[in-house]
Amino acid sequence: MNIRLDTGILALAVNPTLNELVGFGSRINKKRGFLFVSKVLGKHIPTKPSSMKKVYKDLAYKIKPHIIKDRPTLVIGFAETATALGNGVFDALRDECGIKDIIYIHSTRFQTSNEIFLSFYEEHCHAPSHIIYKPRDNRLQELLYDVDSVILVDDEVSTGNTANNLINEIKKLLPRVDNYIVATILNWTTKKYDNFSFVSLYKGKFSFEWHQNSLKEDSSSVISQAQEKIDLDEIIPYNFGRYGIERAYYTIETSIDLDDIRDKRVLVLGTAEFMYPPYLLALYLEENGIDVYNQATTRSPVNIDGEITSKIGFIDNYFENIDNFLYNVVDREYDKIYICYETTQKPEQFKLKEILEKCGFEVEDIFFRDN
Repeated sequence: MNIRLDTGILALAVNPTLNELVGFGSRINKKRGFLFVSKVLGKHIPTKPSSMKKVYKDLAYKIKPHIIKDRPTLVIGFAETATALGNGVFDALRDECGIKDIIYIHSTRFQTSNEIFLSFYEEHCHAPSHIIYKPRDNRLQELLYDVDSVILVDDEVSTGNTANNLINEIKKLLPRVDNYIVATILNWTTKKYDNFSFVSLYKGKFSFEWHQNSLKEDSSSVISQAQEKIDLDEIIPYNFGRYGIERAYYTIETSIDLDDIRDKRVLVLGTAEFMYPPYLLALYLEENGIDVYNQATTRSPVNIDGEITSKIGFIDNYFENIDNFLYNVVDREYDKIYICYETTQKPEQFKLKEILEKCGFEVEDIFFRDN
């Protein structure tokens, strides 16, 4: 089947399984003109938390047979899109699959003064640099250097080159590990690697043919990475997976009256890499009978095309003056939107709440902290 996008033609076999997982869109990116728009990540498309939880469990059960039993396991989620996916898979491995001595860390694009474990680049990405910090907790540091299985979790894998390069770097730091698993929702690779095994919910092939002069916008005008390095210790002091966790308990600095939103349509909105705690809030609301969807802002610049039906832009809430975007919200109907933050404060130039209020939504800010 040929999917006609503004940037070109995406050719692939479409079936019910793939249709449940993704739609299609186009990027403002000269390196990659297409986008698999996930319906289950809670990023570009509003998603039911129960649908996200099912994906976490389904992927975890596929990973379980590949893990070395009774040995420590490390799960790494890729920023920015897969921070919730990685954490959800990690929780499902621990709670549903009974994997013990398991820790989770997600990569990040934010600079703090914490000790860096390693850094790497995702070449095709709009913001290619990633940092993985060492765990803050001494026990988790000891566990890290004792792991036998490493699981890299991302929403999709196209070639496997980034994973292969990252694993080569991890091997230098964790030489005893010889069991690497790359776990994704989508797997488009045609190449096999000796370094690791693949686990995915869907495996397929695609091709893409660019249209000439197809970029509507110049991606060079979009600021996707910080222009100067500033330690954000006071802005993001909490640990929601960035510094290694075994199990996390989070607190929100507000109270939500369920009776107030009982008959309302609600959106719980995460910000950038901060996706999993907002998902947990959304799941709690859904399990208590609320009609709720989950989604997050992103620094990824894409076109209004295909599954992307609306777009607003604004400056980020991390004090880095980075362009952020929110898709598929302003053309939807919600009675209440909760914007969720891991940042301790908002910069004056962060105007998302005001933009949404001008669009007619009732909006409330919720600040999270760890315990």
